Amino acid sequence: MARYTQKPLDISKVLSHSSLASQQQQVALVQQLNQVLAEVLQLEQLSFCQVSCIRDGRAVILSASAPWLTRLKLQRDAILDNFRRKILPDLAGIDIEASPNGQINKPNVPIPQKNSHQLSDSAATALLSVAQNTDGALKQALLKLIQNAEAKNNKTR
Repeated sequence: MARYTQKPLDISKVLSHSSLASQQQQVALVQQLNQVLAEVLQLEQLSFCQVSCIRDGRAVILSASAPWLTRLKLQRDAILDNFRRKILPDLAGIDIEASPNGQINKPNVPIPQKNSHQLSDSAATALLSVAQNTDGALKQALLKLIQNAEAKNNKTR
């Protein structure tokens, strides 16, 4: 019987140098870039554009339509600055391309909500009494705020 002279290696060390690990890192990086892109464009979900990959040290952003392509090109400097500041300081640049057939894969990236606070019942009552004593645009704005808060409260229940 032959004896093995090498100790078994940890699986994470073996896989850390494989193509699977590099693919996994690439996917995580693209998800982070998509989150930052959504923040820069002030969108809840990226439905018309997305970061598709990192090619030759440059982020490739695909756009589904010509208007979005133009908007992305106009905001190229702000997007690149945010990518460099938040995720990849050594990013060489951004390539913005039109997606063939206007289709992009929608990433399942949860984007945190900016304002997740709920209006309490007492605050809604106070706003309603203030709205009843005012008129014009302020009254309409307060009533809409109360209505939106009630709709949000009904969704969570």
